[in-house]
Amino acid sequence: MPDTLAGRLMLKLQWAVAGLSYGLTNYRHPLRLPSLAASRDARRMAGVAATPLECVELFNAVTACEKLPGDMAEAGVYRGGSAAVMLAASRLKRLHLFDTFEGLPHAEAGFSAGEYLGSDKDVRDNLSQWPNRIVLHKGLFPDSAIGLEQMRFSFVHLDLDLYDSTAAALEWFWPRISSGGILLSHDYPLIDGVVQAFHEFFDGRPEPFIPLSGNQCVAVKH
Repeated sequence: MPDTLAGRLMLKLQWAVAGLSYGLTNYRHPLRLPSLAASRDARRMAGVAATPLECVELFNAVTACEKLPGDMAEAGVYRGGSAAVMLAASRLKRLHLFDTFEGLPHAEAGFSAGEYLGSDKDVRDNLSQWPNRIVLHKGLFPDSAIGLEQMRFSFVHLDLDLYDSTAAALEWFWPRISSGGILLSHDYPLIDGVVQAFHEFFDGRPEPFIPLSGNQCVAVKH
C-alpha cells in the first residue's frame, strides 16, 4: 500500500475492522473489477450463497486454470450462482454440474434434508446465457459420475456442506484434476464436516491445501 495519507488511513481502517474479526478488500483495482462485476451479475441471475470476496476468489481461480487441459466441474450447485461466476470467468470451457437438484440428501450439523433446493430447471433457466457450456448430472455423488471416469478437469469447485459428500468428491475428483489444476471448496472452516473431510484426505498426501480469507480453501494438483 502506498505510503500516502489515504494509504495510511486505509491501513488504520482495515486494522480497526480486524479488531472486530472482519476484513476489508479493495475491489477498485482494474485487475479486480471484472471479477466483481461477474459476481454482481451472478447474484442478479441466480443469487449466490457466498460473499463478494469469495466470488472474486472463485473467479480468479477459474481464470488461472483457463490455460490447462480439461473441463470445469462443480459439485453442489444450488440455483447456479457460483456456476455463473465460473462460466463468466472462463471463455470456452464446459462446466459439469453435479447435484441432486432436490436439496441436501440428509440432515447433518444444523442442516435439514432438502435444504438448498435448486431444481435442474431453475439452474438451466438461471444459466440460460450459456446453454451449450453446461452439462447437468443429477443424483447422489459419486453415483451421478458413473461413466465419466476417463474425464479430466482443470478446475473443480465443491460446495457440498456435508461430510460424506465432500469426502466422496475429494476421492473422485482429485485423481482426475490436470497437473496444475485447482480444487476450491466453500464452507472451510465454517462447517465441521467439510473441515474433517479435507484434513482426512490431505493429511496423508504430499500436496497441501490452503485456507483462504472467507469460508474457502484451495489445493493445487502437482
